[in-house]
Amino acid sequence: MLQANVLETKNGLSGFLRLLESGQEDCVIIARHNKPVAKIVPFRSDDASSRIGIARGQALFTDNWDDESINAEVAELFGA
Repeated sequence: MLQANVLETKNGLSGFLRLLESGQEDCVIIARHNKPVAKIVPFRSDDASSRIGIARGQALFTDNWDDESINAEVAELFGA
């Protein structure tokens, strides 16, 4: 964790970004009058394309999904 005042952040932003990108720092705290007011953290993107279709080919329900005992349990949970 690195802390910098606003003026230092303005003048050294690209350097701070390089530190975050390389993993040398996990975050940069921006302070005003030595009081923390903001935090810059590296952007971690979840690759959405790897998540789409992840359940393809897998059963999404069990064989007894429409069993009367399960229906009664669900009805009880919803107060019906």
